[in-house]
Amino acid sequence: LLQTVTGFSENKYAVMEPKDILYLEAGIEGLLSFTNTKAYSMKETLQYYEALWTEKGFLRVNKSQLVNLYHVKEIVPWFNSRYVLKMNNGHELEVSKIYAKKLRSLLKI
Repeated sequence: LLQTVTGFSENKYAVMEPKDILYLEAGIEGLLSFTNTKAYSMKETLQYYEALWTEKGFLRVNKSQLVNLYHVKEIVPWFNSRYVLKMNNGHELEVSKIYAKKLRSLLKI
């Protein structure tokens, strides 16, 4: 089974390993994967990667984002039982109330 995925950016395809992806985000123009340096468009859905990569350390944190927990630098408690994840690349992602329970359970916080 191939452990790499392809992403498209600047008219080129890049071959990436899941460990190099900080997070995936579903938006109007489809699925984007964010690395330390770039964002790439990807073919499949967020649900597809959620099912495939849970054992690789990826966790759904809200309706449109799937995060690689290995790239989370800090977890900041937020109001209404939510959290903000500070990523290694400086981005901040909000964990919605629905997904915060799973995060707490997984990380024992």
